[in-house]
Amino acid sequence: MVRLKDIAEVCGVSVATVSRALNGLTSDSKERTAFIVQTAKDMGYYPNAAARTLKTSRSNNLGIIYEDRMNHEYFSALFDELRREAERHSYDLTFLGRGNYTDKNYYEHARQRSLDGVIVVQADFESAGIIRLATSSIPTVIVDHAYDGCDCVASDNRTSMEQIVRHVYDRGHRRIAFIQGEKGAVSRERLAGFYKICAELGLRVPVEYVQEGHFHNAADCAECIMKLLQLKDKPTCVLCPDDYSCLGALWQLKAQGINVPEDISLVGYDGILVSQMISPCLTTYRQDTARIAQEVFNLMIDSIEFPESHVPKLVTVSGKLVEGETVG
Repeated sequence: MVRLKDIAEVCGVSVATVSRALNGLTSDSKERTAFIVQTAKDMGYYPNAAARTLKTSRSNNLGIIYEDRMNHEYFSALFDELRREAERHSYDLTFLGRGNYTDKNYYEHARQRSLDGVIVVQADFESAGIIRLATSSIPTVIVDHAYDGCDCVASDNRTSMEQIVRHVYDRGHRRIAFIQGEKGAVSRERLAGFYKICAELGLRVPVEYVQEGHFHNAADCAECIMKLLQLKDKPTCVLCPDDYSCLGALWQLKAQGINVPEDISLVGYDGILVSQMISPCLTTYRQDTARIAQEVFNLMIDSIEFPESHVPKLVTVSGKLVEGETVG
């Protein structure tokens, strides 16, 4: 086993200098620190996590909370980007799933595991356990939900809907319907953006044009679309909760002889890879998961390293409209 003393002898420095360099606590030159760190890596040195925690009061371990939807392509992409950022900042990730922890003891488990912070990706944001964690002294960053005085990174859900509606409006559509996902901050923001841009463009939105659906549910989305198509004054374009629901609905509609975009135009949301691999490729809005992950870690690192000066903030991340072939 490689010891600090071994590294110090090879580098020609003291054991204390090696320890400071490996723990990022040195005031030495960047070149010297980099040399020590690289030498330790080349020699196969691996720090003892427990000892490191005792010395620095940090575990370099962050918790991630999700409660479902791990099969959703957007969350899968986001988790992958969070993993990349964690590796870049030399942090480990510990997933706190509902199977092991109830929402009542997230805070306690974060403390027991000596987590430096927690990232809440998907949860019941109205639950007492999540609120307790978010408002505690443990650095916490929430994705797509805002609490007063807490760090949050969110997709710009309002502006994205405005961009989508303006796009289909420019393509000649005046009867535009919207199928929203489950009630929550994301759906509220998107619905507000939808109503806002429709009002600005002078578009009438009948009550029946706004359907309550579910995320990641193709059958439900197809059923909502069929209801809309049975209206006397049926819409010419439908905005779906997400790409998965939209793609599934597209295939189910085709099986019933309803073609997209000839009979009805559809728009998805998320910009998942498969949406551009089918025919017709989907018109959608791609969420910037890489930027979301970067902003999450920017807030998290600042909160951990500068707790006294850190000011919680809400960061919104814009995505990009992807023009496909499902809007006629």
